[in-house]
Amino acid sequence: MNSRLVTFFIKFSKIIHPRMLSLFNGLKKDLAKASIRTGFQAYVGFLFFTSIVAGFLAFATTLLLLVFLGVEGFLLLAVSTGFLIGTLSMVICYFYPKIVAHRRGNRIDANLPIIANFMSVLASSGMPPEGVFHALARIGDEFKVGEEARGVIRDIAFLGLDLHTALKRASESAPSSKLASMLDGFVTTSNMGGDLANYLRLEADKHMRERTQKVRRFIDNLSVIAEAYIAFMVAAPLMLIVLFSVFSFLGGGGITIADIRSRRYAGHFDISDIADWNRYPDLYCGQHYTPEVML
Repeated sequence: MNSRLVTFFIKFSKIIHPRMLSLFNGLKKDLAKASIRTGFQAYVGFLFFTSIVAGFLAFATTLLLLVFLGVEGFLLLAVSTGFLIGTLSMVICYFYPKIVAHRRGNRIDANLPIIANFMSVLASSGMPPEGVFHALARIGDEFKVGEEARGVIRDIAFLGLDLHTALKRASESAPSSKLASMLDGFVTTSNMGGDLANYLRLEADKHMRERTQKVRRFIDNLSVIAEAYIAFMVAAPLMLIVLFSVFSFLGGGGITIADIRSRRYAGHFDISDIADWNRYPDLYCGQHYTPEVML
């Protein structure tokens, strides 16, 4: 984001009441997890400014349109539309970091077995923990953890933090709960003087099993959906076509006594409608009609 815009949004956020500003404290972690490089105050200012502008534009556009069309109650409709659009804009801006963080977390979870294996290989070769994260920072973008690895190195190099503190900070801002758990375990194992290579190897095996089970469940669900699709979209129409064909064949277009009576009373009875005249001797109120009479 442009530095001038950031300054403007920060100044705009100072207009907001501190109590209302405190309602958006959850955005701090979401912005960090989503790797959105915008400060909390600047983003909250952007959120309110966007919602106000969107609401005003929606109000003005709706008001002009309704006045042009001559709709009654145009002012109330315009105010309602502006309020709804402004609220919707605020909701979208509020949940956008959560959506980005969730997407990044899913990508990291998918690559976590490879990440743990890569780190275990480096640790097995005798590389110190700082070197492991230096190597991970160089190729981490391929595994979707480049931001987290570079954040650890940046905290150590520029903030003067030790590795354990930097890893705890990375764990708190990690978009994946599994990655955060692995980093916490890395810190605990390192503090206790444990075998980091073995720990990372076990983590890689665990996440590989979880990934395999997840893929297997996905395939099972996909097979159920495919079977349901075949049953409802392929088999069911074919069964209906066969049933309708059989019903039309069995029906034969036959005529009931009620049909014959209705035709006679309507004055357009046709003797050809009767397949066997002798089957209906008492059809017309005791009167006897012969084919000659009816013709």
